[in-house]
Amino acid sequence: MPMNFGVKSALVEEKKTIFDLLQPYLDELSHFPGEKVDYKDENGTYHYPYLDAFWRESERYPYLLLSDKKIAGFALARQERDHWEMAEFYVLPEFRRHGLATTCSRYIFKKHPGEWRINFNKYNQAGSAFWQKLARLLSNGDILTGELSTGHCYIRFSC
Repeated sequence: MPMNFGVKSALVEEKKTIFDLLQPYLDELSHFPGEKVDYKDENGTYHYPYLDAFWRESERYPYLLLSDKKIAGFALARQERDHWEMAEFYVLPEFRRHGLATTCSRYIFKKHPGEWRINFNKYNQAGSAFWQKLARLLSNGDILTGELSTGHCYIRFSC
């Protein structure tokens, strides 16, 4: 059965939805070697320190990812000096492997054309493979890869 995927700009009223989605996302990331998710409180709640900035700063863009109008994940994109970055990107497990991540990320890249840099944990094999495949699909030039720090890599391309 085909699904309809979509992306919508997250309104400030939807910040709590993204906060709630950050909980399983950050927990999932915390299991990879080299991840220091150091903003977890004594109750086990993750407090993402940059979340409010996505509604205050003009170079930050919060998105909700949708599958048949149901919330399926989120993306936080930002513009740095000379490039765009996908600060965070998460698809709930039950919506994975159906093309949602590819469809939604393509929409976001198209909305913000130019140079992109994606950072990822090299031990996250699914994430690493996804971003490399997406770069090959979307890039209109060279694809650069490199290591940022122990356990973290980046991929850089233009689209």
